[in-house]
Amino acid sequence: MEVVVDGKTGLMTPDAGTTLQAVLEALRRNMSSRRRVIVSFTLDGEKIDLEKLGARGEQPPGNFGLLEIKTSDPFQFSVGTLSGLLGHLKNMEKCQEEALQCANSGEYAKTLEKSEATFYGWDILLRAVRDVGALSMADLKNLDASGVTVEARIKELQDALLRFSAALEFKDVARLAEIIETEFRLRLHDWRNVIEALGRHIARTAGTAT
Repeated sequence: MEVVVDGKTGLMTPDAGTTLQAVLEALRRNMSSRRRVIVSFTLDGEKIDLEKLGARGEQPPGNFGLLEIKTSDPFQFSVGTLSGLLGHLKNMEKCQEEALQCANSGEYAKTLEKSEATFYGWDILLRAVRDVGALSMADLKNLDASGVTVEARIKELQDALLRFSAALEFKDVARLAEIIETEFRLRLHDWRNVIEALGRHIARTAGTAT
């Protein structure tokens, strides 16, 4: 299997004796040691997720033709991610308000649909903030976000998402609306502070590194 990294050709993997999963993990470790973060894997024209390879991950690299990898500087990637998260928060705010409107008007199915979108919106945000924290080597236990640490904000959100997930499972529309109105609405502002705190951390760290 040929591997192309940021447009550079010339790397070939063994056809047998290893697995696609092992090759991908080795490449990720190699990029990390070079202070690069992998933005995407494209296998024979299809973008793939390292965590969701399934049976393909156990196949030998010789079963595939071309693996394309795109990488980025960790700090540049983190800045771009944080910028995107501010827009993501605005979309989440809209989704939450729509969920509440549907609940108030008795639209059961639409409330569940918007609530599920709300859950995944917060989950994406949580994962992205953790990734940025790891890439930028932020100490989330001590990083201040307007008087509360980022780690404490993460714990608060995880607890709320557990309760919200349970309400989704039982299709408890009243409980879903209550959590959105009394918790998630307030947390939008808190998580803007989290994103801004990480942005300041990255600016300080990048300034020290240059």
